[in-house]
Amino acid sequence: MCILLVEDEGLIRDLLVDELTFQGYQVRGAEGGDQAAALIETPTAPFSLLITDIHMPGRLNGIDVARMVRQRDPPIPIIYMTGRPDMLGALPVLGPQDAVLLKPFSPSALLGLIRRLLDPRALLAPRAVVPGP
Repeated sequence: MCILLVEDEGLIRDLLVDELTFQGYQVRGAEGGDQAAALIETPTAPFSLLITDIHMPGRLNGIDVARMVRQRDPPIPIIYMTGRPDMLGALPVLGPQDAVLLKPFSPSALLGLIRRLLDPRALLAPRAVVPGP
């Protein structure tokens, strides 16, 4: 099981990768949509979960990355992160395997969402929008 984490802020990305790794997850970090696209297209083991910032510099934003992942693996859970509530209107219709996490958030909020979305029974639960602390 491998998580793809896409975050353009290096410090935030490194902290999240470290925390998720400490919690026992295998994580691949990408600094933006373009780097994430290269990881998605690499013929390695598929990702089990995508965690992506919505607004990022470069050719591809988080919504583009999510579309790319969904084309390859439609049921993959996706957590969209944003510190800009004005970006929420750009999101596609969220399904039960999707969630939005508003920045700033606590590591425990992220871990709770990950556990819920990776639990097969979670597909029956409503989607979550989790406010920051």
